[in-house]
Amino acid sequence: MEIKQIINKNEWEEFVLAQANTFFVQSIHYGEFYESLKEKFWIFGVYENNLLLGGSLVVSVHAKRGDFLYLPYGPLGSIDLSGFFEYLKKFAKKNNYDFIRVSQFIDDKAENREEYQKLDFRDAPMHILAETTWLLDLSASEEELLSAMGKNHRNLIRRCEREGVKVVSSSDNQSLAEFNQLHDETAKRHKFHRFSDEYVSREFSAFAPSNQVKIFNAYLPSGELDSSAVIMYYGKMAAYRHGASLNLNPKLPSSYLLQWEAIKEAKRRGIRWYNFWGIAPENNKKHPFFGITHFKKGFGGFQKDLLHCQDLPISKKYWLNWIVESIRKINRGF
Repeated sequence: MEIKQIINKNEWEEFVLAQANTFFVQSIHYGEFYESLKEKFWIFGVYENNLLLGGSLVVSVHAKRGDFLYLPYGPLGSIDLSGFFEYLKKFAKKNNYDFIRVSQFIDDKAENREEYQKLDFRDAPMHILAETTWLLDLSASEEELLSAMGKNHRNLIRRCEREGVKVVSSSDNQSLAEFNQLHDETAKRHKFHRFSDEYVSREFSAFAPSNQVKIFNAYLPSGELDSSAVIMYYGKMAAYRHGASLNLNPKLPSSYLLQWEAIKEAKRRGIRWYNFWGIAPENNKKHPFFGITHFKKGFGGFQKDLLHCQDLPISKKYWLNWIVESIRKINRGF
């Protein structure tokens, strides 16, 4: 077994796209997005007889409270986690990082929690990527998907179609500007913490040249922009990454038709999974995602609970980060 940095970016991209679940946050483009934010990224692979078995995209995050390495929905593949993280721990120490943070896309099971505990990881104060997720299997026909939806969702989609709600998809800067403006209005109206315009724009720009991201804008019959969403289309999985909605006409909630059009686009591309991203944990009415959870679940699908974000402390400065994020967690309601 050998662990080394992967220089051939195409080798890693091909490996990620060959997995059962493909995550845009493990793509080379996501690393390039972090570079545009003046951070760094690396790809570390685990090999046996020159055969790539797994590994992870790793990005840097620099903050006053502490610098860390982050593995977004990684590592991937069948690898020995002990050896992999021992290698990464040495790399982190050598480059003066205060901790390692991991959000692996694995089930929240006792054996998975125990495995990370044995490697000296601890629960992070906050998560970064969605951990309580909602997935829809797109292998069924459009008619079957509609039939499996909640009756109210199906009726609202048909009403929006009948009454002339128009959904337009594109990858141009004008649509991106419209999304950011609507996103800002939605955040102010519902008092939630949103990603900055720069963050959304740079992430979008990293995937747009490969046609792996689309902006869907829904317009009411009056021509008013009512809802908008940024949808990632990567490998076998589409992801509802960012969303904004004003709901100007309660009788024509355009976001229902918007999601349906995004789902149909995924099917046209031959994608297997539609990831609605985060939802509120069961019966948690105080969670910031509680309001949108009913909306997402109504399209059909199933809940997947992931292992909570894990931290491996490297330096004493980690505990400053722990205090700051613990306070932020309370303030944000997560």
